[in-house]
Amino acid sequence: MQAFFMQGIGKGEVMSHAERNASHSQDKIEGETMNTMTFSDALVALGQRKEKHATFQLRSSSRLRALRNAGTSHIYADTADIHELQDLVATGKEAIWEEIDGNTANQPLVKKVIEAYVEEGDPSGWVEELGSFRKGLSLQDLFPLLYAIVCGRIGNDFTRFFASGRAWEVSLQLHMKLMEDSTAAKQVALDLRRMVSSAFVKVPFIPHLPSCVLVARDLVRKGIPVNFTSTFSARQVVMGALLGNVTRTNIFMGRLDQGLQAEFVGAHVVLEAQRHLLDLRDKAGVNTQLIVASMREGKSFLETAGCDVYTAPCKVVQEFLNQTEDATEQIPSQLETSYENRLGISPAVLTKIGQERIARLYRVEPEFREFLVEYRATKEYQQLQDEEVLVKRFDQAGFKDIFYTPKTREWEDIGRSKVPDLDASITTQLPLDTLYTLMADADFEKHQEEMDRMLEEKLAR
Repeated sequence: MQAFFMQGIGKGEVMSHAERNASHSQDKIEGETMNTMTFSDALVALGQRKEKHATFQLRSSSRLRALRNAGTSHIYADTADIHELQDLVATGKEAIWEEIDGNTANQPLVKKVIEAYVEEGDPSGWVEELGSFRKGLSLQDLFPLLYAIVCGRIGNDFTRFFASGRAWEVSLQLHMKLMEDSTAAKQVALDLRRMVSSAFVKVPFIPHLPSCVLVARDLVRKGIPVNFTSTFSARQVVMGALLGNVTRTNIFMGRLDQGLQAEFVGAHVVLEAQRHLLDLRDKAGVNTQLIVASMREGKSFLETAGCDVYTAPCKVVQEFLNQTEDATEQIPSQLETSYENRLGISPAVLTKIGQERIARLYRVEPEFREFLVEYRATKEYQQLQDEEVLVKRFDQAGFKDIFYTPKTREWEDIGRSKVPDLDASITTQLPLDTLYTLMADADFEKHQEEMDRMLEEKLAR
């Protein structure tokens, strides 16, 4: 099995520069001859692979099956590295675990593998090809497109290696700078879905760019599965479900516990968000499923069993599979469990932040939910493209704090860590979910900028 994986990658690596250019030129000639190829067609073609798909036997893991039986629909691996996932799912000669049926990739994960994809590919050739369809593209124009090509190739590698006749759901995140241009973001999202037919497009919630909510809504309307990411609270989950009817949304549970020095805050927020989604599916007709993300320990599967979807680093999934002290044929659902009386928050954190501000991570005001239900039904919202109007309506309803544009000095505090600094003034000024989201997005931005610089250096050679 290892040989197959290495053989698949090796095929791309040994293709010469001349062969790649010839292939690109041929595609271009065919497109010009048919007079049908567009700029988007060229972008999509560069992100696709035509190599043979693997066909592995699917075997069931009793441990993962028990988690599925508790109510879980999907189990994903949080990785962009096919070799890392292969080490996890391989369960014998030409066999893989059936229950792991997708993967999620964000900027930090793509950064771990992007150099290999760039070395294997031909970014200068990609630029030349795109430039033949659209003149005058600047580096800033090109970075989101080149990143989409890499993500498309990652997504296609995962689907061809691990699908084995089933639907393989791969979540691929848009370049962070795209979120500053809603039209461009939606177009690249459509192209990414064309590159990888099983792709979910990850649209980050960005508190200082409220148009991200409208981007997610419009993509869902176009039939694009959206993973609304960078979400940390039950109310953010409810917003994504009611205003966007997004396909998936997330709670970054491990990061919540890390930042608040807690034991069960993340699990409690997860379960409260899941219960809200179940109720909204029944009463409001939403289709959104919750992803339990940022998992740090294998036991977290047991503490939150019954949630819709899990995505975890390969080592965390392996830890769960290796646990023997509680390895039974049945895993009980925790959907009726409350951890509110045993959150295990550090006394220092409680003193600095206060219980009520922490509680807003898992409590959803009835007035907030009522506002969202009523507003989404209005003609204004159905046609809305102006983020300033969206913020105004939230402000009028008393919930403007879900959005926030940091000041210059505040960005310095936000960019220092992925978790709140208890001594920073911004930690006591902003709602915790808004702050956590800003920090997550700032981290994505940092990794995005590093990848852009690497691409720029490659293109300069």
